Amino acid sequence: MIEPEDVHCPACGHAYGPAQVLAACTVSWPNQRWLLFTCPGCGKAAHVEVSDGALAIGDIDGAPGPAFFPAQTVSVVGLGVVASGKGIAVTLDGKRRFVPARR
Repeated sequence: MIEPEDVHCPACGHAYGPAQVLAACTVSWPNQRWLLFTCPGCGKAAHVEVSDGALAIGDIDGAPGPAFFPAQTVSVVGLGVVASGKGIAVTLDGKRRFVPARR
């Protein structure tokens, strides 16, 4: 079995598995498929962009319109993503997590 690549916090460099990153996400922007990640190690926030089979971590820039700038992108076999107006549902290793949309 191929182990997923670790994802590194852009602020402190601490490594997390994709499931740990998703577990530390608290709010989402479903239209862009972005999640807000708070690093358990340093407490700094970063953004995560999710798609079927891939996860990227980085930052967003709001001017002139929001754009995502990835610091790292990893392939995540079995990652499924479904976005709706209420949030983003991510499925990995048979576990489903729902990250509510930002209000």
